[in-house]
Amino acid sequence: MLAPRPVPHVRSSVFRGDLADEWDALVDRVGGSPFQRPGWYACWWDAFGSGTPELVTVRRDGDLVAVLPLARRGLVVRTLTNWHSFVDGPITLDKEAAAELVERVLHRGRWMLELSHLLPDDVELTRRAAQARGSSVQTSTVQRSPYVPADLTFADYVAAREARRLRQLERRRKKLAETGRVTFEVHDGREDADRVVEEFIRVEGLGWKAAAGTAIASQPSTDRFYRSVAAWAARAGMLRLPMLRVDGRAIAGELDLADGRAVYSLKAGFDPALRQCSPGLLVMLDTIEWSLERGLGYEMLGTDEPYKMRWADQVHVIRRMRIHPRTPAGQAARGARLGLRAARKGLAVGREVAKRALAAVAERRSQAS
Repeated sequence: MLAPRPVPHVRSSVFRGDLADEWDALVDRVGGSPFQRPGWYACWWDAFGSGTPELVTVRRDGDLVAVLPLARRGLVVRTLTNWHSFVDGPITLDKEAAAELVERVLHRGRWMLELSHLLPDDVELTRRAAQARGSSVQTSTVQRSPYVPADLTFADYVAAREARRLRQLERRRKKLAETGRVTFEVHDGREDADRVVEEFIRVEGLGWKAAAGTAIASQPSTDRFYRSVAAWAARAGMLRLPMLRVDGRAIAGELDLADGRAVYSLKAGFDPALRQCSPGLLVMLDTIEWSLERGLGYEMLGTDEPYKMRWADQVHVIRRMRIHPRTPAGQAARGARLGLRAARKGLAVGREVAKRALAAVAERRSQAS
């Protein structure tokens, strides 16, 4: 099984043990995502966590019916999310459990609550409960994440794409085939997971991501995180590693999770030496076909960049909430935040005024000469 590289980090037992088993069972029961499981949060916390982790739970007749992990950092309580996250939010058995959990979450934020990567239903439920308490609520969009729904056949999906781009991609596939025998396979982590993950990390780090510092191996924290996620997902039967090969050599791939609803593309990469053959797009299209043939959707994750929206028609709108309670501390925090925002806006306006003044001076000097 995969062994993450040793990296200094702070581990927490809050996501492990008997409660984790109950938590996983609840996720299974309500159809939650891999990103709401204790295993995911354990990997995330070990790589990125700071402050004190807190689990907000609701029990009914001794059974766990709702859970949401948070982190208290100073006076602020936040969800366990960053740009490596997808959808967060509470796991709840029913509406009553959800309402009780939200009340308990709101009670934790005496100064400010920041709940991020929420879907619209969770945002609306939390907003109503917070405003009923007299709290101030600000929401913003974190990302619009493209996806291919599971209720399509691959033929339906292809029919909705631009014919010109499909023809272009097919020509590039033929061009790639001129370099050697092209194969596509999806590894599930049951055999030889260490080798395939290493192959993927090598390929993912070959291109621009390494230069930009966003490749998995670029930072110790991200290296540990994705290796740990792969190890956890392999144990849980959720790891998927689509790989495109030429004569057996990996030239493009994805590090994905899968459950009964979708394949989730965490990371993707390709060999830039074959850029003209578009191996990254080829492996994505092959993975979409593989997913739809099995009744699964395909989640691209990330934002609605133009190249992604050529291959998807729908997006999840993922939101962030900042909640300041109706307390002196909460309103002081809100005022400080609004003041900082106004100061930043004023600085930007000041820079623009100065820029225009300098341009006017330069214009007068050019006219005088």
